Amino acid sequence: MPGPLLRVLDVITSRWFVKGAFLAFFVWLATRLLAFAAWARGEGPFVPRPEAVAGILPVGHFTSFFAWLKGGGWDTLLPAGLVIIVAALATSLVLKRGFCGWICPVGTVWEAAAALGRRLIGRNIRPPRWLDRTGMGLRYLIGLAFFAFVGMVSLAEAVGFREFPYMWVADIKIIEGFGNPAFIAVALLTFVVSMLLGPVWCRYLCPLGALYSAVGLASPCAVERDDETCIECGKCSKICHAFVDVQRAVVVRAPECDGCMDCVKVCPVDGSLKAKAVGRVRIAPWVWPLAVVGLWLGIYAVAKFTGNWDTTIPADVFRQVINSGLLEQTTPMF
Repeated sequence: MPGPLLRVLDVITSRWFVKGAFLAFFVWLATRLLAFAAWARGEGPFVPRPEAVAGILPVGHFTSFFAWLKGGGWDTLLPAGLVIIVAALATSLVLKRGFCGWICPVGTVWEAAAALGRRLIGRNIRPPRWLDRTGMGLRYLIGLAFFAFVGMVSLAEAVGFREFPYMWVADIKIIEGFGNPAFIAVALLTFVVSMLLGPVWCRYLCPLGALYSAVGLASPCAVERDDETCIECGKCSKICHAFVDVQRAVVVRAPECDGCMDCVKVCPVDGSLKAKAVGRVRIAPWVWPLAVVGLWLGIYAVAKFTGNWDTTIPADVFRQVINSGLLEQTTPMF
């Protein structure tokens, strides 16, 4: 492959390029959703309602997801939320927390803060091992409580939850809430803390991250280290943003590993660190993100072309709900 083409390929398959593209796409979708809400209120031209913003409603859509698993059928009202959950689970199962490592726009913001901290002060401060492990354990406890809560909702209530009008417009309330001064203050504080300690939300608090980390342990793909060719330079462990000690692993099975490929790229010995599928098929660093994005978009395409992505709620019904006063109620975030 020619050198210039290889450099272009390296750029467009870099983690920051891929994650940045997904973040930019989410921001664009959020502006489209706000424009849709403005149309509903008679404040602008019609803009089609974007479906992919459904990912910001974890409680509502995971409740629907568990209802589906229990035999409650597929959600035909807001199906995009279920598709996103299935896609996130699939990418995590096949490619080591692929959703967290390459797609999640929320994680991108906190990882950007951590990267800025490394640039400004040289490194992220890692808490003492016992405190770090306790924090990660807290994430799993939060995740367990979260999924126990949504999983124990009765089938009838969960199915009825899909038909609750507030559920249909809760994404608008959340997006509009991003401009709340209290939210901005908390976000800025989290950003600063993430600059110092790394992405604290992703590592210690995110319940979805806990689920995807656990699922990722079953992934057939992982980074492997050749002990015979390893020169013990420590570059792989130093560059790992998830604080995984790659240098002392034979196969990187740590739940924190999100398949970023940074350790493979930085290794000075060709073939000493390799990403492999089922321990046999070597995966080039530039192939990994293409596989993650390809799997994600493939699941979306199947859902789209089989009629399992777009809402069946007419735009005029959304307009009626938006103007009904539900968005002004202090209903818990979905």
